[in-house]
Amino acid sequence: MESELERRLASSILREGAKLVRRRVARGETLVEQGKPGDDLFVVLDGVFDVEVDGEVVAQVGSGAILGERAVLGDGRRTATLRAARSSRVAVIGPDEISRPHLTEISASRTR
Repeated sequence: MESELERRLASSILREGAKLVRRRVARGETLVEQGKPGDDLFVVLDGVFDVEVDGEVVAQVGSGAILGERAVLGDGRRTATLRAARSSRVAVIGPDEISRPHLTEISASRTR
């Protein structure tokens, strides 16, 4: 059963007809590593992630956070390490499933 967040996500950044892939991330597990290549986008469905830059925690993000858009829209390299602060669930959106115009709009709204 999809949550309200998953329904909103599906209508906002997924290409029409694309399916959500869900992944569980254990506490302490690294989702992505700074500097590594990556083209998947992630949405936190539940849980909390530490955002680490150069080994230092600079933020925490939780449910509803869209992660990885800088690598997807930029040079393909991760700008931060994301590590689960507790057991979490994310939606994984592959590069062929992303509606880039919607993602660009969401990313631009974050930097205003």
